[in-house]
Amino acid sequence: MTPSIILQIVLVAFLVVVFPFWDRSETRRLKTSADPRVRVKSYQKTIAWQIAATAVLVAIVPVRSLLHAPGTPRELGINLSGRETIPILAAMLAGALIPVLVARIKGPKVPATPKQLEAIAFILPRGRTERAWFAAMAMTVGVCEEIIFRGWLIRFLAEGPPVALGLAGGVIAAAVIFGIDHGYQGLVGIVATGVLALVFTALFLITGTLWIPMLVHALIDLRVLLLVPRTGLPAPADPPGEPPHDRSPA
Repeated sequence: MTPSIILQIVLVAFLVVVFPFWDRSETRRLKTSADPRVRVKSYQKTIAWQIAATAVLVAIVPVRSLLHAPGTPRELGINLSGRETIPILAAMLAGALIPVLVARIKGPKVPATPKQLEAIAFILPRGRTERAWFAAMAMTVGVCEEIIFRGWLIRFLAEGPPVALGLAGGVIAAAVIFGIDHGYQGLVGIVATGVLALVFTALFLITGTLWIPMLVHALIDLRVLLLVPRTGLPAPADPPGEPPHDRSPA
């Protein structure tokens, strides 16, 4: 095996074996600590490992293969053209933006935060500094996760070596790994994230380029800042009925 293949196998092992345990440890730390710096450091660590992994991939894999789809929907038995992508993309963006618009129209007195965000309140930003780092993380994730999980992982798992799963197998395996690596969201979140991975993959294969999934991914993550109050959501330590304490760094 070449050094490039070995490095890629190591990265797969990190995503499948190492990262889930690290994520579990990080989640426990976020849930039990009242120190605002813990959330900021968590955002910074996410930014750091994703940029590092992306840098490694860019160094050992042709950039063109990272940004261009490894196949077409027809290879998976799906007959969709680029023209049919427009309404799909419009529906996705509408689904992401409608809750934000409803929240803005109804005003701050009406609870508008989606239930799925309440379940991950421990990782959501509180205060100006945390929101700034969260925004940086969202944009980094939008670009880097698409390169890692869609641009590279699908092709690597599909074509090998060491094992070639084929395009369908690569798509499914990459989606499963993507879901597992979002374990902090709980079982429902893992399943939902895996499904979302398939949606991003569909956009990737239909358009043939990774730029569209990157944009949609970043926008979906950034919209959290419009749905969550500047003071954040109540954490488990906050008494019921009381406003959340601002734990942002001074």
